Amino acid sequence: MHPRVRGAILIAAAVVVPATALAQPAEGEPPPPEQPAPEPPKVPAPPPAPAESPAKVVEQKPETASRFTWEPYGYLRLQYIVVENDPNVEFVGRDDGFELQNARVGVRGTFDSRAAFVVSIDGAVDEREQINVPEGKLRVGLRDAFADVQVAGKVMARAGFFQSVFDPEALIGDTRREFVDKPIESRGMRATEGYQTQGLTPGRSLGGALRLDPDMGVGFELAVQNGADEFASNNDNDKPAVSGSLLARFMTDSWVEAGVRYNPRTVGDLPFRQDENDLQASLGAHVESGPIHLGVGAIAQQTKFPTTGGPDQNAYGAHAQLLFAIPAAVPLAVGYRFGILDPSSLIVTDRVMEHTAGAVLGVPRLRMRVQLQLTHVVEQAARTLSNSRAQLAAEVAL
Repeated sequence: MHPRVRGAILIAAAVVVPATALAQPAEGEPPPPEQPAPEPPKVPAPPPAPAESPAKVVEQKPETASRFTWEPYGYLRLQYIVVENDPNVEFVGRDDGFELQNARVGVRGTFDSRAAFVVSIDGAVDEREQINVPEGKLRVGLRDAFADVQVAGKVMARAGFFQSVFDPEALIGDTRREFVDKPIESRGMRATEGYQTQGLTPGRSLGGALRLDPDMGVGFELAVQNGADEFASNNDNDKPAVSGSLLARFMTDSWVEAGVRYNPRTVGDLPFRQDENDLQASLGAHVESGPIHLGVGAIAQQTKFPTTGGPDQNAYGAHAQLLFAIPAAVPLAVGYRFGILDPSSLIVTDRVMEHTAGAVLGVPRLRMRVQLQLTHVVEQAARTLSNSRAQLAAEVAL
């Protein structure tokens, strides 16, 4: 080998071998740590997307939540009644004991803030086969089944089975009534409490209405309903009953109502059916001022008999009541009510007056009320009865 080539090889070997030896760790020594890879150049992060405005979120949530809402409700009213026994009339005061006034259960709700509905039934409907009999039967009956749909602003259209505002007592719920019973012009006289007499107000019926019932201000109701019995499945002829009412609401749950109603009725069975036309007017008011609660109501009715051509029959009924709230640890109020009912001007001995003293005790913690009522009944002189009564009622709202 040429001396120059051999020298080059020796020089290369002297350089490569020591470098390789240095690259490998000695026996028993840990390997040197690896050098971290160089970091890539940092790229600026994109700016965060703008959050949804709180106003928009607040608007969306109620809209979604109020699309459809509903809630159950109900109440139970039980009374113990004692009626003075009349020595000359066998059916008056002969069934003292417990009576179920209401066993109401129902559901109410709204849809999209433009429609509302109420459906309820009651298991304490008193059914009697004929008048002036002491024994009745409890049955389940429909009490409300209607829907309200917004027409324009706060004006609503109502359709179904409902009670018109023509009766002032329709504005006072059973769980807010100050006395055990409704006024005599609305409820009439029940069997065993005296001579059974129907009240002058129409009760519930199938039909439709256009209505405005504001929280405060002036409202109205125009209703077209069947003029048949409250529990009739259809009308008694081909002519509906029409009514119109004005309502003014004020602060502290005070209001004034006035209404008129025309009902062309048909009574009796074929071939002895007869037409009777009722023209009615109503007036009512409820005023709350501090501890004083004042209520008045009146119904006047004229009935014509086109089939028989008989004389017109006039009827009227009214009441006035005053309650005083007593400052106490629990809600307590005492009051007095005077009521009068004259169901027919063609009968001169059928007028009835009632003097009622009452007290109501509230138990809000239990959603409960207890009521006591003492009523002295004054019949027209020609048909004097001993039929004063005492009633103790308890109510629980669900």
